Amino acid sequence: MRNSNYFLGIMTSIVGLMMLLAAEPLIQVLVIALGISSILDGAFMLGAVAPLIEDKNYRLMCYIRAVAGIIIGLLCIVLPLRVAEFAWQTLVYILAFYSFFAAICYIPIAFRLNKEGFPIKRYVIEIVSTIVLAIILILLPSSAGFTIIRIGGAILLIFGAAITFLAWKNRDIIADDAIVKDE
Repeated sequence: MRNSNYFLGIMTSIVGLMMLLAAEPLIQVLVIALGISSILDGAFMLGAVAPLIEDKNYRLMCYIRAVAGIIIGLLCIVLPLRVAEFAWQTLVYILAFYSFFAAICYIPIAFRLNKEGFPIKRYVIEIVSTIVLAIILILLPSSAGFTIIRIGGAILLIFGAAITFLAWKNRDIIADDAIVKDE
């Protein structure tokens, strides 16, 4: 195996260890990352998806979802830097409900895109993953959420250690005194 597998194993272990030892700051970083993702998704909806839809009502729904995503994303980035723990929990719940709203809005948009002949596999995956993300976000501020984060950290730590071990076990062995004759 290559050196990149060592790096992957070590980084996975470090992330797992961070999830185990510092779950709350990790959630704060996660909320900011989801805010950035929400802004990018809103921009994608405005720039790429909305122009594809011919029906005015569906296009309006697409614009509303995109603008809401950008606003929620900005709140996820700006508010945590300004306010205390109460805002974190409130922000996580807002982000979760926005995710449900976004998934529900995306369902008729995906049907419309399918009706107009566009492939929708990516959109169906996004709808399902958004609903799962919203459920996880609702659980995050509670003790169950921290438990989920810590279990995920333990799993990542074990996988990272396994990847590093396998990279070490399957490494190339080079002997200094080996001579290979070319005949």
